[in-house]
Amino acid sequence: MTAQEIVTWLVADAPRLEMGAFVDGLGWRLREAGMTLDRMMISLRMLSPNLLAAGITWRPYEPIRYFTFDYAERDSGMYERSPFKVVHDTNEWLELDVVETPDERFDIIPDLKEEGLRHYLVVPLWFTTGLPNSLSFASKAEAGFSDADRDLIRTILPALANVLEIKRLRRTLGELLATYVGPGPSSRIMDGVVHRGEVTRIDAAMLMADLRGFTALSTRLPVEETAELLNRFYDAVVPHIVAEGGEVLKFIGDAILAIFPAEPDGSRVAAQRALRAAEASIASEVAPVVVDGVPHSVHFGIGLHFGEAVYGNVGSGARLDFTAVGRDVNVLSRVSQLCSELSRPLLVSEAFVGALETPPQGFASLGGHVVRGLSDPLAVLEPATRDGLGETAPATAPSATPDPGGPAAVTAPAQPWV
Repeated sequence: MTAQEIVTWLVADAPRLEMGAFVDGLGWRLREAGMTLDRMMISLRMLSPNLLAAGITWRPYEPIRYFTFDYAERDSGMYERSPFKVVHDTNEWLELDVVETPDERFDIIPDLKEEGLRHYLVVPLWFTTGLPNSLSFASKAEAGFSDADRDLIRTILPALANVLEIKRLRRTLGELLATYVGPGPSSRIMDGVVHRGEVTRIDAAMLMADLRGFTALSTRLPVEETAELLNRFYDAVVPHIVAEGGEVLKFIGDAILAIFPAEPDGSRVAAQRALRAAEASIASEVAPVVVDGVPHSVHFGIGLHFGEAVYGNVGSGARLDFTAVGRDVNVLSRVSQLCSELSRPLLVSEAFVGALETPPQGFASLGGHVVRGLSDPLAVLEPATRDGLGETAPATAPSATPDPGGPAAVTAPAQPWV
């Protein structure tokens, strides 16, 4: 295997491979080219609300290992005590004799010694964005890396950087889309659903949570505390929606719109998931907000409905929104509004109860109510007791699995690479 053959592979085949398969293929090709390579690690900066960096470690005959460096750890000093910072600051390669390097010089040195590694080489990896990234190689051989090994790395480095930048860009695009529109819409947008009018009819359990008294509070709070109040409200609801497999479509000021699609598990399961998410949210505590030295309790209501929605792109020109619209979404809004008017934390529509396929005694009727936009009175109910609601098996998140086309040794990351 020659350096040019590796470059050809990087340009022609590597961009299409899943990240684990790509790194595994690169590691073995470098060994076939003559490198005594026992460990390779790639660390890439991320544009993510939760992550500063993500990486992958390769060792021959061992599963691929994935890791992340959380944004919350940015002040831990881990980066400052790493050889990566030295490489980024100097833009020079850093090569260490692990045996001769004092443990206290870098945090990673004791781990390298424990693994039996003798030589460690860190190479800066600069992308067109200007963000610094890192690539490291380690060997157990006493002689370490040869001049031929260094020439090999220099030859493949430009093509390798291009491939990694493409993979990072795709992951970043997917994560940013998921951050702002949710994982379901993000997946559809990444698949090319980007034109106005590209919509799909779906049946779904729908949830809307609305913070009570927000307008009055927001007029008396500094803007920073207003934003923090909204974040605390979102934190009380969103995690339960996500845990039950729901999709948060919109933050509408002081309200949250989410759906639980009926496919593939059916309307009953979708409604059960939505009900569990709503009840868990209502049971969550939101810390009181202090206004003029006086604490005020924070309350919110949740409405549930089941029906049909048009799911997809609406908007004008180049400014689109990926959301759910339709008559049943409007009904959901009115159910949520009645939570406030009737001073109830959780209300459901008759259609939602029908989707649950449960005995009616599990809910107490609050009668029909005239609401804006609907010609007929809207009947709402509230859960009377969990007895009679039927068994509701806990939701299970789908497990990540390796790409079937990738190497058997690759384990699935907690946050999949592309």
